[in-house]
Amino acid sequence: MAMGRIGLSLTISESLVQPFGGKQAMLGTNPTAIGIPSGQAPFIYDLATSLVSMGKIHHHALTQTPMAEGWPVDTNGRATTDTEAAKTGAIAPFEEAKGYGLGLALELLVSALAGTAFAPDVRGTLDAKNPANKEDVTMLIDQATKGGTGAQLAEYLYRPRISRPADPDRPVAVPADRMRARPAAALTQGIDLPDTLFEALRGLVPH
Repeated sequence: MAMGRIGLSLTISESLVQPFGGKQAMLGTNPTAIGIPSGQAPFIYDLATSLVSMGKIHHHALTQTPMAEGWPVDTNGRATTDTEAAKTGAIAPFEEAKGYGLGLALELLVSALAGTAFAPDVRGTLDAKNPANKEDVTMLIDQATKGGTGAQLAEYLYRPRISRPADPDRPVAVPADRMRARPAAALTQGIDLPDTLFEALRGLVPH
C-alpha cells in the first residue's frame, strides 16, 4: 500500500473448522486480508472464515477465562466451553452456511492458484516439529485509472465514522481504526499479559 497498490492475501491452515452441518474439523480457518490505499490511513481488513480464531481459544485457555457457547465442539462433535477440549476439536464457521461456503471457496481458490495442500493434509503452522507445507496467494494490484483516488476513498470512509452510533460513547469505526490506536495506547499504558504468559517470558531471560 505504501507503493499505492491494492494488496490481497489469501491463505489456509490445518483442519480447524467444521463444515456446516458437520462435527469434524475439515477446513482451515482460511484468513483473508485486503489493503486499499485511502489517503493517510489505508483501509485494512483481515478476517478468518471461522467464528473465532484458534488463537482466541488458546488465549481463553491460557487466562482461564470463560469461553462463549457455540464457538467450538470437542473431538466427539459435542458443543463445549472447555478450552482444553476445544483445542483438539473444531471451530464453527461464522454465519453458519455462509462462512462454510466462503471458507471452502477460498481453500479451493488457493489450491487452484498455488497448488497448496488441503487443510486435512496441512502441517507445520501450529507446531514446531513439521515444516510448513501450505502455500499462500499474494496479489498486488495497480488501482485502475478510472478507479477512485485515495482522497475519494478516504472521504467515503469518513462518512460511516461520523454516522449516528448505536452507543453514543462508542463512535462508529471502520476496519483498522482500533488497530492503529493500539500502538499509541501501548506506549502510554503498557500491554496486559496473563500472569502465566508473563512468567513464561521471564523464564526465557537469563537472570
